[in-house]
Amino acid sequence: MKAAALFFLLTLPAGAAQQPWYAPQLPAAAAPEPGLPADTLDACPKLTKLKADEGYADAPAVREVSPVDSAALPLPQDDLDRAGLLEILNANLDYWNARPDTAGVKIGGDSYYAPRLRSTAKALLALFSSDLSPEDLRKALAERFRIYRASADDGSGKTVITGYYEAEIPVTRAPDAEHKYPVHLRPADLVKTTADMGVDFDYGRYDETGALVRHYATREIHAGALEGQGLDLVWSAHPGQIMLLQIQGSGVLRFPDGDHLRAGFDGANGHPYRSVQKALIDCGETPSMSFKNFIKYLATQGPREERLVDLNPRYVYFRQRPKDSRPYGAIGRALTPGRSIAIDPKHIPYGLLGLLKSRRPVASGENLSFKDFSRFVATHDTGSAIRGPGRVDLFWGTGPTAETEASSMKASGELYLLIEK
Repeated sequence: MKAAALFFLLTLPAGAAQQPWYAPQLPAAAAPEPGLPADTLDACPKLTKLKADEGYADAPAVREVSPVDSAALPLPQDDLDRAGLLEILNANLDYWNARPDTAGVKIGGDSYYAPRLRSTAKALLALFSSDLSPEDLRKALAERFRIYRASADDGSGKTVITGYYEAEIPVTRAPDAEHKYPVHLRPADLVKTTADMGVDFDYGRYDETGALVRHYATREIHAGALEGQGLDLVWSAHPGQIMLLQIQGSGVLRFPDGDHLRAGFDGANGHPYRSVQKALIDCGETPSMSFKNFIKYLATQGPREERLVDLNPRYVYFRQRPKDSRPYGAIGRALTPGRSIAIDPKHIPYGLLGLLKSRRPVASGENLSFKDFSRFVATHDTGSAIRGPGRVDLFWGTGPTAETEASSMKASGELYLLIEK
């Protein structure tokens, strides 16, 4: 599952100077090193005007999901093999088989329940197990399924498509002078919130007064808030690498001897997600670049790297996964590279098949080109930066090619969703 997001509310004594959201008062243990220059972001108005509980990421580009006439469905061509398509359909069916008949979803103003969604998955499995031409397949889909499309605010029907992947970061089994930042396991006091708890964050903890509050923010954790709890899985030299792992939601933890562990999402701290890269771009510090190159940039910042990572108060906890396992999505099933997508479940339900059209990066050695593509995908995951019905994050898989292509993926496209009539 991809990572989620938030920020802790500072309580200042009367008359105290108001601190910007990215530079709260530090405990003495976390004070900047002597001689470290003032941060250039301290004077950035885009950041100082943010409220404490505001996120900071790209605004949702699309407003709604709505039914469309079957004539709007593009010719259903697919650039990947059939095995992956059948795999995501079986994952959808397995997901809906595990849900009670009363489990329902809403999409485009329409309501559907688990029996209809099981039937949808079965009908699609039968259809895609046959050898139909694209023209005949389009006709069958138009006749037998209701079609929905994410609709942009400008009426174009476009969605914004990005990519994510299973990150790999270098780590050690024990801390040393260089490897000072742990990948944390889930704290024992972490609470997954529910709608009836009366809070607007996804994870929290009960404080000393018994109030449910957000868990510790990134800056507090770097200051030692979780020390001594036995939560240190492995150690990294760079907080930016851990932030990468948290944003991707899963990863390979590679030791110097070549051995590795795998880690998967196991909760977050309830704070809103704030994009460090967007903050640095908007404040004029860095140009636009791939996320892969941005993580490399952070690693060049020396002691300032931690202070930049602290711009995002959202923090994600992990659990160890089997070495040969694949990342799991929010539906509790393994993600299928190239076909599983992360969506905002407030607008698009889990466990649906969709047709995605866009333009994608293609890596060849050191070169990167772009080409149009079309393929069937399934709504298997979510993430803290995926907000609104017009945001889609396509799972790329594992390895250097997946890293390069997913980090460079940001394009407009079209997403159509299918439910049996």
